[in-house]
Amino acid sequence: KCVLIFEMYILHNCILCFRCDLGFWDVCYTTKTNCSYEEQCFVGIGKAASVLDIKVMGCLPVKDCNKTTTIEFSSNKTLYTMTKNCCEEDYCNGSPGALMASVTLTILTVAHTIISQTGVY
Repeated sequence: KCVLIFEMYILHNCILCFRCDLGFWDVCYTTKTNCSYEEQCFVGIGKAASVLDIKVMGCLPVKDCNKTTTIEFSSNKTLYTMTKNCCEEDYCNGSPGALMASVTLTILTVAHTIISQTGVY
């Protein structure tokens, strides 16, 4: 009986997060994921040579939260400085910037369609 209560406690305390394996600037294709016990949602922001911003999101062990590390990007050996910040509520690592990017893209697509149909440039 104690094991069942403990398992229910652990399941109840797991949080839901957005996940993005790799995004550029503030655009990230996200899915939803369940974190394990002792993990939190995080957003990682990285920069390489002050040129390319990268972004990752997901679940991270609490011990690795709120730290800055250097990561080697596997394909081209570029070193990135990555800061991973955590939060403790369901979907708290959401990306309003990515939402705004998709809204902007939608507006531009509609405008392009209207201009193409009317012939006004």
